[in-house]
Amino acid sequence: MAEPIELDTREITVTPLFRYESVEDINASERAGHLVKNMIQVVEVRFAGSKNYSPVFPVDAMWKRENGKVITFAERWADQYRAFLAGADQEAAGTPLEMLRSFGMSDANLSLCRALRIYSIEALHHLEGDALKSLGMAGNGLKEMARNYMAARDKSNANSDEVEKLRAELAALKAQIIPVKEASPADIDAAIQASDDEYAALSNDQIKERIASLNDGKRPLGNPSRATLVDALKELEGAAA
Repeated sequence: MAEPIELDTREITVTPLFRYESVEDINASERAGHLVKNMIQVVEVRFAGSKNYSPVFPVDAMWKRENGKVITFAERWADQYRAFLAGADQEAAGTPLEMLRSFGMSDANLSLCRALRIYSIEALHHLEGDALKSLGMAGNGLKEMARNYMAARDKSNANSDEVEKLRAELAALKAQIIPVKEASPADIDAAIQASDDEYAALSNDQIKERIASLNDGKRPLGNPSRATLVDALKELEGAAA
């Protein structure tokens, strides 16, 4: 279960998923004269905000060499690998995205994040560049939610009562189980479209209120068009990110 503790965020946007995969044994196939496959342990490496890139490596493949010693992918993510060997659910590190609901996170936003391999508030908070752009129009708003949550959590850490309240909220959420099946490109496009359509659900007056909240309380003057209002909101959300 996720806990409000200090995390090593150097790799928070990278999530490993250990699994079994059937691969051809070329030498055995040649000897037998027919296809021979073996089950091997592999790790699928998922990058937050990446639509298409999820490389797969054998668990005993070299990740890096350190002081002359080979470090394998199993050793790189030892805790997750042990959970895999034990048959336990593999959980993503960090704070569940559901904790952002009070900051404006919607079901469409949650689906979008998960489709794009973003499994925690910390991962969303550290998203930059093309990875952030992959979220479409919702990206800047989601980034702001994560920033506001992190700021509120840092502030509450000085108050033991607030910390206990935060722990209780986290305990009420299920563990962040990493989905074995990844979203297809079509699923990702549909999630982006659903998230973008959230602007369509807002009335002009609601858009003006959101603009005012990001613009020192100043609402748009006159009676601008719908397109102008949406563009202004996107611009302000982008500046706030």
